[in-house]
Amino acid sequence: METGANAPSTSRGTGEDRKTKKSVLLTLVGSGGDGVALLGDLVMWMAAHQGLYGMMVQSYGPQIRGGESAAIVRIATEEVLYEGEEADLLLCFRLSDLARFRGSMRLHDGSVVILDAVEEGTLPEWLGRTGRAPLRYPFATIEEGREVPGDPKNMLALGLLCRALGWAKGLAHAALEHRFGHRPQLLARDVAAFDRAFASGEVPALPRLVGRGVPLVVENGNEAVARGAMDAGLRFFAGYPITPSSEVMETLIDELHGRGGRVVQAEDEIAALGMVVGASFGGVPAMTATSGPGLSLMTEMMGLSSMTEVPAVIVDCQRAGPATGMPSRTEQGDLYHAVYGGHGDFPRVVLGVFDVVHARDVMHRAFLLSETWHLPVLVLSDAYIAQRRQIRDPIIETHEAPRRQRWTEGDGPSRFSMDQVTAPFRVPGTPGGQYMAAGLEHTPEGNPTADGDLHQRMNEKRFLKLETIAARTRDWCRTLGVAAAPKGIVAWGSQYGVLREWVREHPEYRAFLPEILHPFPLAALTEWRKGLESLAVVELSYQAQFHHMLASLTDMSGARSIARSGGLPFSLSELAQRLEEARP
Repeated sequence: METGANAPSTSRGTGEDRKTKKSVLLTLVGSGGDGVALLGDLVMWMAAHQGLYGMMVQSYGPQIRGGESAAIVRIATEEVLYEGEEADLLLCFRLSDLARFRGSMRLHDGSVVILDAVEEGTLPEWLGRTGRAPLRYPFATIEEGREVPGDPKNMLALGLLCRALGWAKGLAHAALEHRFGHRPQLLARDVAAFDRAFASGEVPALPRLVGRGVPLVVENGNEAVARGAMDAGLRFFAGYPITPSSEVMETLIDELHGRGGRVVQAEDEIAALGMVVGASFGGVPAMTATSGPGLSLMTEMMGLSSMTEVPAVIVDCQRAGPATGMPSRTEQGDLYHAVYGGHGDFPRVVLGVFDVVHARDVMHRAFLLSETWHLPVLVLSDAYIAQRRQIRDPIIETHEAPRRQRWTEGDGPSRFSMDQVTAPFRVPGTPGGQYMAAGLEHTPEGNPTADGDLHQRMNEKRFLKLETIAARTRDWCRTLGVAAAPKGIVAWGSQYGVLREWVREHPEYRAFLPEILHPFPLAALTEWRKGLESLAVVELSYQAQFHHMLASLTDMSGARSIARSGGLPFSLSELAQRLEEARP
């Protein structure tokens, strides 16, 4: 059972469940130029058009463009938040491309394997074995012993996939028309290649999945963050492109202007957050998005936002680090920085994102907290969510965009009143509302001061915001599984998907995941863990940052830490192994 303030309104299973064949996992592998990501996108569009659910994750090297790439696509009759690990079908254009993806894919006994007809050699042992002989198809065009341009490989592959899935040719034509209708010559070429492969012969059949018959929506995590922010009132965005957050800015460039907003690409991350603070000072809801290296550069401006009590929302799409690290991989290593980073003492709120659907809710809450309590709010996503494509139900918007309380002359002269947790906000140009807003410590009226006693009282006033927020967000968490289960797992963020499947398959476990990480919903955790015989903390962090943060808040003696870096998300089989190894 799933409970909490943000639990889905409907209950849909998500297990791999090969016995009932509710899902099919496709693993597509190629190199730059093969169009693997586009192939996955087309499959997702066709699945969504039939009312099937699904998700797609991509894997590629640190060079971002070129080199090996993979798209792992899971389609299902029910909502899925975890891509699975045993491929029902592996389609690979070159065996040599598989090496990079060791640990992120494997076969089972009934897997269908499709390879290029010119390929020699066998599948690597780490991939596992299937009881089916590989199907060989001539993807590459070979002349005089060399590969030359020919039919698009991904269109040929699409024809074979549709045969295997039992999908009609017309559905693929519609997908190609949707994608390339504005380029008729390219469309004609792709349709012809697809038709040749579709008609070329028999392909082993995969389980037939029947959708709801009502088209669903395909969206990635960054798009959901951007659209959720717009629905929450965002009207100004400044940012600097950085993997894996760039699609947030790209989506806003396409869509924010139509809502009366503006997007600026700044010269760097320091300037980006400076612009956000400036726009917010002018009364406009504002946001930026970045990744770990950019967040480091923004830290001083975060302090300015908190000291001047100017709202700012900062989205951090975490990647494997430090420094440039592995920009195409995922991790949860920015938690310390988000919660504790910065010089001096200043309050901030930190939220975590569970999945693509949740991103919209969390962005509304981020703006609600920032616009109400006038402080920086950080939203921690990661590469696994940010660039995941997910099929979801259409959104029925129920949120009302939060509105910042505006100052009027009747509110008195104190901009930073110590009698109120947050005083009404003075927008420049409001008659009688002039005040100083500098990074210096200040009096309640905004005048600079070096008075130590006053500095102490102003800190108390600013941090009182967190106490008030904590009282109002004590139920901002989700619980998974049966409430009386004897074994517990605590995690956060993108661990939500795999844990949702884990507790379905292991009823002896329950899980707790906070939506708000700082201030932490400690009372909810304390109540949830009653009666537990064992507790594990699961996270993608080499230093076990989440475990240590919890230990600073409450007694975690006896709790086991299951933490690693590595850039790849946990799978169900790895989780089973690590939980077994961690047993006392």
